[in-house]
Amino acid sequence: MAQTPMEHPQIVIDVVELEGSLMPAAVQERLVASLKKRRWEEGSNWEGEVSNVVISAEEDDWPDRENQGYLGFSLSVQWKPLRREPGLLHVLATIQVNEGQPRRVEKIEIRFLGQLASPVFDSDTLRKLIPLKDGEIFNRAKYRTGLDAVAAAYHERGFIDFATNESLAMNDESHTVALAMEITEGPRYRWGNIQVMGLDPKIETILRARLAKDSIANTKLIREFYREYKSSMPVGVSPEAAEWNVDRVHCIVDIKFDFSTPAQQTIPN
Repeated sequence: MAQTPMEHPQIVIDVVELEGSLMPAAVQERLVASLKKRRWEEGSNWEGEVSNVVISAEEDDWPDRENQGYLGFSLSVQWKPLRREPGLLHVLATIQVNEGQPRRVEKIEIRFLGQLASPVFDSDTLRKLIPLKDGEIFNRAKYRTGLDAVAAAYHERGFIDFATNESLAMNDESHTVALAMEITEGPRYRWGNIQVMGLDPKIETILRARLAKDSIANTKLIREFYREYKSSMPVGVSPEAAEWNVDRVHCIVDIKFDFSTPAQQTIPN
């Protein structure tokens, strides 16, 4: 049996009050217009859906928010009925946006977990790899660049199981953010057996020399080799084509290079 509109009452927003947003006026106008065109089922989580629409608009218009120190974005949706007609409730929605204020870096701490011996790097050395100074406006991209640099430093020294756990604490009184990086170095790995297929013998000799057995498993050497000899390799091959066999008991890495049949597999940066 067909159901009448009365059995599926809907909500339509007649009036949108958008408060606190720092988006340009033209963007806010488009957002308000789009919300007024939509309808939601009464009794559904339509307020949550409205929030998602606003959040998406904010992210699209201001993708660099966290690169300019703005953390802790939040919003709330409140509404009140205006009038009802058969199958349709007209409402006024008030959307309160809290953009926050730019936060500066209070400090970035680096700690080591599970260390039985002295760490390979001291915390001061690693801290210098993060291009974000104390007191500077927080920049998410710079922080991620620093994390990548720390990871690369460890991978180049054979620590392929290297892992970090990051935390962030905000101080609303001083408008600062304190960051902490907990490092688990893991064991140091060495190269084991290297198999090479489909490569010119002379170039293969160079690759084997760079990944000499029992030498430190420096993943950077593989990427450098691919860049340097790209013109001598089959089209389409990449470092991700290498097949890794990691022996975590003996801390040995065996690799098979098949330049004729690339396979998708990510290796540490």
